[in-house]
Amino acid sequence: MSAARLSLLSVPPLPSLLWPLSLLWLLVACGTPLDPAKPGEDPSDSGAEPVDSGPVETDPDGDFVFGDQILDLDLELSEASLAALAEEPREDVPAGLRFAGERWEVALKLKGSRSFRDLSEKASFKIDVQEYNEEQRFFGIKRLTLNNMIQDPTMASERLSYRLHALVGTPAPRHGYARVRVNGEPFGLYTVVETMDEQLLERIFPGDDQGNLYEGGYGGDFNEGCAPLFTQQEGEDESRADLNALIDELVAAGPDALLPTLEARFDLDALLDLWAVELISSNNDAYATLGNNFLVYHAPGADRWTMLPWGADQAFAGEPGLPSLQGALAERCAAAPDCAAALDARVERALGLWEDEGFAEWAVSEADRIEADCRADPRSEWGDYGCRDALAALRDWVRARPAAARQR
Repeated sequence: MSAARLSLLSVPPLPSLLWPLSLLWLLVACGTPLDPAKPGEDPSDSGAEPVDSGPVETDPDGDFVFGDQILDLDLELSEASLAALAEEPREDVPAGLRFAGERWEVALKLKGSRSFRDLSEKASFKIDVQEYNEEQRFFGIKRLTLNNMIQDPTMASERLSYRLHALVGTPAPRHGYARVRVNGEPFGLYTVVETMDEQLLERIFPGDDQGNLYEGGYGGDFNEGCAPLFTQQEGEDESRADLNALIDELVAAGPDALLPTLEARFDLDALLDLWAVELISSNNDAYATLGNNFLVYHAPGADRWTMLPWGADQAFAGEPGLPSLQGALAERCAAAPDCAAALDARVERALGLWEDEGFAEWAVSEADRIEADCRADPRSEWGDYGCRDALAALRDWVRARPAAARQR
């Protein structure tokens, strides 16, 4: 597997008094992803008729939320909450969440980076179900993440990506769909993605879930001095000693020592499987391909690290073959013969599972299932025909992908 080699950058410690300028310099030095152009399609004025989400089930594990049905969710915001969101969109406000005749009092805020939209457009939401009642759950779930899929004309990329991760055996968030209305106004189709919080850690790392979870991307990668650009999401130890030690150890490992170091510090198969999925799905905004949209968790009992995917809304499109590697560790792996061979083997394994487990057929059925909602989405920036054409291209792409990827 070939990849253009990126040089590792040395960044000195950050003096606290020069933090603002140092942070800007770090973003350049550690590698900040480019901002893709905003889609130019006009929003569609059509709307989908609500469809019954099916019987409500009591599910303490939350599987119902991330199932194969499309939930119909109503968000209720008072005038005071609307005014507060207009002033500070990333701060929680009181809201109501209605589903199947029941109502939950929740906290709500807007989310997103390049995909951020306010309530005049198709906003994304983070919903804290337990903010005002620690015992309250939405079918077992403490928090909901509703993504607007503004950057994905197929509205299927996240769904397919996380399903492929699960098929290969990579730890990843669960995923579902919802039709969302805000104060009675249709906002369209959303992805419901499992929030990266303590509940996810309890599910994926049972008995060893009290460690530190860090979000990378936007320059946060495994290069010298880049630990300050990671965002700590979970964990009580805020010293970042474990993350700094990991980065130092990885930076010090030469080409011959890289694979043994990765094997000692990570679940190596899970790490290479994650990169393999990002490559064969041609996810151009992932860790392996851009050093972006990933988290790492340090399990204190095992003293091992695990990389987790996030924000997989830029996959299943593009040219034949595999994308180049740009994440610092993945790029260095491609340059080390033993590591490159190990990654190639995991890529071939993932392609085999794609074929043997009927992933393309499942992906086509998912495209069929959401097409009406995608095309009728009243706040989509791609419009009816944009969705139609993107889903048609997706169906062809997933059918042809194994053969195309093997021609890398």
